[in-house]
Amino acid sequence: MISNALRSAAEGIGFTYAAGKPSGKSGMDSLYGIYGGYLVTLYDEGSKRTLFVNYYTGSDEEEEDSVRLLEISESLKSAFSGLSVTNYSVESDGLSCTVSGTLDDFLALLDKVLEMLVEKEVIGATHCSCCGNKLGKRPPKKLVSRRRHILLCEHCALDKLEEASKAPEEGENELPKRTGMGILGAAIGGVVGILLYILAYSFLYPLFSDSSFEIRYLFCAFGFVTAALVYAGFRFFSKRPCVSAYVIISVTTSLATIVGQYFGSFVGYAKQMEFSLSQAMKLPSMWLIHLRSTVPKFTIPDGTTLSEAQQTILDTYDISSLFYWLLGFSLLFALIGSVIFQLGLYEKGKIRQEPLELETLRISPTSDK
Repeated sequence: MISNALRSAAEGIGFTYAAGKPSGKSGMDSLYGIYGGYLVTLYDEGSKRTLFVNYYTGSDEEEEDSVRLLEISESLKSAFSGLSVTNYSVESDGLSCTVSGTLDDFLALLDKVLEMLVEKEVIGATHCSCCGNKLGKRPPKKLVSRRRHILLCEHCALDKLEEASKAPEEGENELPKRTGMGILGAAIGGVVGILLYILAYSFLYPLFSDSSFEIRYLFCAFGFVTAALVYAGFRFFSKRPCVSAYVIISVTTSLATIVGQYFGSFVGYAKQMEFSLSQAMKLPSMWLIHLRSTVPKFTIPDGTTLSEAQQTILDTYDISSLFYWLLGFSLLFALIGSVIFQLGLYEKGKIRQEPLELETLRISPTSDK
C-alpha cells in the first residue's frame, strides 16, 4: 500500500494515485505522473520505496542500446552518493531504484536521477518508450505492468496487448524440467523422514514405554511430515514439476513412511526388550517381529545370550497387529499430506505472465520539478 506521507508528497507535485493497478490487486497501488519530462512511477514496498522512470534510450540497434544502458547505469551510481539505495536496475524502457531511507532521501534521489537522464539526453515523455516515435496530438497510451507505468504510442500499446493475450504454446512460459534432480530431492526428503521415525522411537518412545499412554500413535503424524519433506525436496531441486512428479512424490512418500515406521518400530522393540541395537540386529526374529504371525521360530546364533524374559517375548509375543495399525495410520497421514502439498503442483511450475492494463494518459505532460 502507498503510505499517506508518500501519497501526499507525490500528489503535491502533480502525481496521480492508481489504486491496485493492474487488475485491482490488493497492495499493487502506485503513483504516476509526468515529472521532469519523464513518466515516473512511485510506490512503497514494505518499509522501502521504489521509483521507476520510463524512457527511450534513443538506440535502435541492440549493441548500441547495450552501450547506452551501460552509460546510464554508470552515471546512475553517482546519484546514489549519501543515499540508502538497496537495489536498482537499468532496462531498455526505464530504470528503477529502491531506497530504504527517509521520504526526503527518496525524493532527493528522484531529482538526482532525472537530472542525470536530462544530462545524458535520454528521451522522455515526448516519445514512445518502445519504438521511439514522437507522440502526436492524440493522447498517448499508458501501459501498466508490475506496478510500472509505461508510455507508448497507440500502435506499440496494441502490439503489446496482443502479444500478452496470445495463448502460450506447449512448453512456452514454463520452467525447465529437472526430473532427475527432483527425484534426488524427494529421496533426500524421504531419508530425513525416515530418520525422524528412528529418532522418535529411540528417544521419545522409551520415556512413555511404562505409561498407559500409547505415544506410538502420535508418531503416525510423521507420515504427514514425511510428505512435506519429500515435496519440499522435489520442489527445491525441480522448479518445474512434470506430470510424473505426482507419481514420484507419492511413491517416495509411501516408501519412506513404510521404511521409517519399520525401522522405527525395530528400534522401539529393541528398546522395549532391553536388547542393545547390535544384539537386536543379529537376531533374525527381530527383523521380522513386525510380521510375527508369519515368522517361524528361529535358532539363536551361537554366542548370543538371552534372558528368560527376552526369550519368552521373542518366542511368543505377537505384536504384528499393532505394527499394522501404526503403519496404516502413518500411510493415511502420508496420503493426506501428499494430496494437500500436490494441489496445484502443475500450475506452480508455470511462469505466470504479468497482467497488463492499458489506458489513455489523461494527465498533461507539463508538470515539472
